[in-house]
Amino acid sequence: MTPIDVSCDLGEAATADDRETELALWPLVDAANVACGGHAGDDASMRAAAALARRHAVRLGAHPSFPDREGFGRRRIDICETELVASLVEQIRSLRAIAEEAGVELERVKAHGALYNVAYHDEQLARRLVDAVIAAAPRAALVCPSGSAMERVAAERSLSVVREAFADRRYLPDGSLLARGHAQSLLTEPADAAAQALSLAKRGIVTALDGSEITIPHDTICIHADMPGAVARLRTIRSALSSAGLTLRRPS
Repeated sequence: MTPIDVSCDLGEAATADDRETELALWPLVDAANVACGGHAGDDASMRAAAALARRHAVRLGAHPSFPDREGFGRRRIDICETELVASLVEQIRSLRAIAEEAGVELERVKAHGALYNVAYHDEQLARRLVDAVIAAAPRAALVCPSGSAMERVAAERSLSVVREAFADRRYLPDGSLLARGHAQSLLTEPADAAAQALSLAKRGIVTALDGSEITIPHDTICIHADMPGAVARLRTIRSALSSAGLTLRRPS
């Protein structure tokens, strides 16, 4: 059985407590999608992330977004396609350059927030995202949901993909994520997130908002650092997977 790859969105910390949480998560994950200036992050945070990736042997990925720091990248902003691609390229290249200085390869690119959610269905936006990845980091893989427009466009352009599933987010019946504004969108209870991770790892299935079971093909299981109790939740997830006899890429 292929070892389970656990990933996390990092480099978004805005407070000392957030930074402490992120530092505790780095040794527990196999891959990190790091904010690179669009919604959060700056040169200092990217340098710190590259150093941590090297120290803990974590695969490094860029986490670009709509250029919207005020809205934390969680809203679709009015921007022309040319400007958007230029911004995404700049974000990805910024982290790639810093990573190379630290002797770390940029292996993945994952869209953040509204960019990720809208590009799930919107093929035109997915094309612009893929354009940016190929321009800025052609050897990197695009992290995206299975069945999304992002995956289809990446396949057309011969761009590698890493299919992503979430342990701590609620799904809609079509396989997309329930918007964060919904009261049931986040699985904050460690036991709930662990149960979803187990279902994903053992059966490739999650229970959607309407109670239906849907198949989520995946190569990585992601958790979020910006949700309360992230460290305890990830430890519970890892413990549940190990107790079930599943192989983790990073041993517990």
